Amino acid sequence: MKSLRIAHIYELGPRPEGVLLGGIEVALLELSKSLAKRGHEVTIITGASNGAAEFHIEDVLIKTVDLADTMKRTWDPANLRFARQVAFPFAALAAELSGFDIYHGHFYTSGVAANVLARKYGGNAVNTIHGSYYDIWRYIEPPVISSLYKLTERTLAPMLARMSKMQIHTGGYFARRVIKWGAPPDKVVTIHNGFDPQAFNPNVVSSDVTGDKTVLFTARRLVEKNGLEYLILAMPDVVAQHDAELVIAGDGPHKQYLQNLVAQHDLQNDVSFIGAVPHTKLPQFISAADVVVIPSLMEASSLFLIESMACKRPVIATNVGGIPEIMNKSCGVLVPPRDAFELSKAINQLLADHDLRDNFARAAYVAVKDTLTWDKIAQQTESAYAKAVS
Repeated sequence: MKSLRIAHIYELGPRPEGVLLGGIEVALLELSKSLAKRGHEVTIITGASNGAAEFHIEDVLIKTVDLADTMKRTWDPANLRFARQVAFPFAALAAELSGFDIYHGHFYTSGVAANVLARKYGGNAVNTIHGSYYDIWRYIEPPVISSLYKLTERTLAPMLARMSKMQIHTGGYFARRVIKWGAPPDKVVTIHNGFDPQAFNPNVVSSDVTGDKTVLFTARRLVEKNGLEYLILAMPDVVAQHDAELVIAGDGPHKQYLQNLVAQHDLQNDVSFIGAVPHTKLPQFISAADVVVIPSLMEASSLFLIESMACKRPVIATNVGGIPEIMNKSCGVLVPPRDAFELSKAINQLLADHDLRDNFARAAYVAVKDTLTWDKIAQQTESAYAKAVS
C-alpha cells in the first residue's frame, strides 16, 4: 500500500530512553516502529512528562504536547491518572497536528481526540480499544463508581466505533461485546498484540535473578486489576513443597499493599520486588524464569504473555478476556481468576514435572513465533488503514 502519514495518539508514551512501564506504551512504540519499517511516516502524539518536546526512537517521531502544564503535573508512569485522561485531548487539540492521513487514537479520550483532529484536518480516524475492565469494575471500585465506569464503557465504545472509520480491538472478547452494543460490525476488527523476535526468542541469555532457587516470574503494573495479591496468597503452599521464589517486576499504587501482604504471610525470603524493569531488559528476566505466572483479573492480548511464549517459557495464566485467544490449554495452564488455591495447585504441578514444563514451552513458542511478530501485526493494521482511507 502507499506510504501513509500516521499519528498514534495516547496519553502515556515513550520517553527518550524508551518505555519503563506499561503494555500499551510498549505496544504503541513497537507497532509504530514496524509501520515505519514498512515505509510509513509515523508520529506518536503523547502527553508531556517534563515539558513539550520532540525526539526520535529509531524512525518514529515522538511529539509530546502540553496545555497549562496539565500533562507535566499528571505524569505518573506507574499509574494512568483519570485527570490526565480527561486533560490530554485538550492538550492534543491545542497543538498543531495537521497533515496526517491517519489519526489513530488509543482507548477512549484519545479516540475522541483522534476523531476531532481527523475532522479538523481532513484525515481518517481510527480507534483502538486495548481491552476492557467491564466485567471486573465491581472488584476494583466502589459500587457507584463501578456502575459509572460500566455505563461510560457501554456508551463510548460503540459510539467511537460509529464515529471512526475503523475500530481495532486487541481482544476479540470485547470486540464481540461492542458489536452487540450497537457498533457497526464492518467497522470492528480484532488485531492482537505482538512481539519483537529479535528481542524475545528462546536464545536470549538469561539474567541470574535468584541463584539456585526455582524462579516464578511476573512483570506487571502493580494495580488491583493484575491480581498479584492472589499470586502472593498462593505462595505459602508453593514454598511448602518447592524451593521456589517469586520475582515480581513492576511498580504502581498497589505496591505497599502487596508488600504488607508478603510480610503478613512471612514470605519476605520467598517473594522479591525488583521494581520496574526497562522493556529492553525484560527478555533476560523472562528467560531466567522456570515458570511465568500471569494472575490478572482481566487482560486483552497480554503483551507479557506473548513475549513469554516467544521466549519459550511455560506459562500459567488466568482464563480471562483475550488470554485464551492467545494461549490454549495445549501450550500452558489456564486457571480461574481470583483463586489462590488453583494458582498454587497449577504452580506445584508444573514445578514437579519438568517434562510437562518443556512440552508447554515448546507448544507456546510454536503458537506465536510465526503469527504474532510485530511485522505481522503491522500488516494487519495496514489492512485496517486501507479500509479506513477507502
